[in-house]
Amino acid sequence: MADKIYVGGFKGGTGATTVCVGLGLALSEAGEKTLIVDGDNIGAGAMTVAGLGNMQVYTLADYERAACRAKQTACAHPKSSNLHIMPSLGLKNTSLIERAVNEVEGLFDYVLLDRAAKSICDRAIIVTEPYLPSIKSADGSKSALFDGGIKDVSLIVNKLNGGQVISGEVLPPEKIAEILRLKLLAVIPEDPTLPIGRWRKQTVSAFKTAADSVRGLNRGLFDFLKGYSGLNGFVKRKMRERI
Repeated sequence: MADKIYVGGFKGGTGATTVCVGLGLALSEAGEKTLIVDGDNIGAGAMTVAGLGNMQVYTLADYERAACRAKQTACAHPKSSNLHIMPSLGLKNTSLIERAVNEVEGLFDYVLLDRAAKSICDRAIIVTEPYLPSIKSADGSKSALFDGGIKDVSLIVNKLNGGQVISGEVLPPEKIAEILRLKLLAVIPEDPTLPIGRWRKQTVSAFKTAADSVRGLNRGLFDFLKGYSGLNGFVKRKMRERI
């Protein structure tokens, strides 16, 4: 059966959906059959981030009215035969996501649930930015997940700028994890090109490292400080301060 992982948190804007898609792409490239369940039944966020906007044939709304089977809602990614995304666009009864996943999980190695159906998940990943409001929200998310019965909860620190860590503007990810008393699974660097559909090489590399951690391969954290030391790093940090 698939390893079902809840990805999300309480606070919007942390990039949980992007992290979910990035992990899904990296896991599929590593040979793992992966399903992403898009929990956004209004905007289909995961479908859009993955570049599959309006490419679905069926959604879970069709499954809801018995117009298709659960596996027919899984939209194949054109660039990865191992990756499928299940959209919930238009779904009224979101509890049906649990039933749909139970029907198809045997077809996959991993099911990543983007803020959906946490009651059926084996473990959870909280996504936080390295800023105080997000960290406080992550603490509340951890308590809610523990109370809901998920004890295996880890942390991904997203949108991390190495220059801000060096200058002391934000805490190092290890310290954030220590404060939250969570295992630090991965760090994903700040990437301003993501909103326009681009993925920097370092971002792709960070997601590959994160996917290895999800698979239980201990290869350490992505080097988020690379490029921010020495004279070039100093200039880069100063330029960022002016933007």
